[in-house]
Amino acid sequence: MVARKTEGCVYGPPVQGKAMAETKQMIIGDCSHLPFSRAEAVRLRVLGEEVETKLPFDPSHPEKVFLRSLAGRPILDWPVALPPRDPRGVESAETFECWKNASASKVGIAGSYFSFKAGGRTALHSHLEARLLRYFEMCPFVAEIRTQYPAWDREKYLWCSERGNRMRKSDVMTVDFMLTLQIPGHPFRVYHGVSGKPAALVGNEKVVSRHGREEDTLWKWRCTHEVMTEETIGEIEFSNYRRLFALMLHVEDIGAHAPAAEQLAHVLYETNARGSLNRVLGMVAKRLGWSLAHGYLLFGIGHFLGYLRWDHRFLLARRLPMMLNKR
Repeated sequence: MVARKTEGCVYGPPVQGKAMAETKQMIIGDCSHLPFSRAEAVRLRVLGEEVETKLPFDPSHPEKVFLRSLAGRPILDWPVALPPRDPRGVESAETFECWKNASASKVGIAGSYFSFKAGGRTALHSHLEARLLRYFEMCPFVAEIRTQYPAWDREKYLWCSERGNRMRKSDVMTVDFMLTLQIPGHPFRVYHGVSGKPAALVGNEKVVSRHGREEDTLWKWRCTHEVMTEETIGEIEFSNYRRLFALMLHVEDIGAHAPAAEQLAHVLYETNARGSLNRVLGMVAKRLGWSLAHGYLLFGIGHFLGYLRWDHRFLLARRLPMMLNKR
């Protein structure tokens, strides 16, 4: 007897009872994850796919630089070659020290978090900053991350120095993140300051004034600026970044794995295999002569370097479907 398909599942033939009066259907396969299934249609309607408008980088319009809207598919060269100091004279990530430690936080959940792009552990002052850090870590536009970056009025500093005075500590602002961007087709590094602020406070008069001062101070040395909130990175996307980062957390030499990560990405985008992440990645890894564990390591590195892009409308989990974004 031929199995029949109903409501996204495959059912086997009826099982006859003792009296042949009752029938019972048994689920022998779940097709709800497959493309064009009813379950997928419902899922897409609920999520209401939002297409982000991507714009090419235009250095003549710094006010239009928004990290999530940058067009292009960058591949991050690792390790990144950076100068000892930025144009402002502040040390690069390898030797940079946060202007404020995590213990200086008066609000939020502060902590010290590991970041490859920050050169080790770095201070964060809130859960929102932790959320943004994981996004920056997995964004291949970002080559370097410095947190609690100091910014001050250079003219005021020179005025104090000429008179033998020291600037007050309160005269030094700290920008939550200073990112070094490498944008395809642009020959120079772009320094991009990011302030993380809860969406409910973005319109506050004091907050608006503070962000205006940050923007003015940074633009004096041609550094761009934007404000991000918890709405910038959704819960599913944040969870996915944490899982991807965990896959590669203990790797010692990311650059040495780059060729294999590129190879894995190429095969994953070309394969017709479907099913759970475990199933597809396991099949591809075996075909390439790797263990599943090594396949997951390269899967994380592939996202870090930009060879792979997950579709963040869907949760990344071993037993859930493989959902890569199109190239």
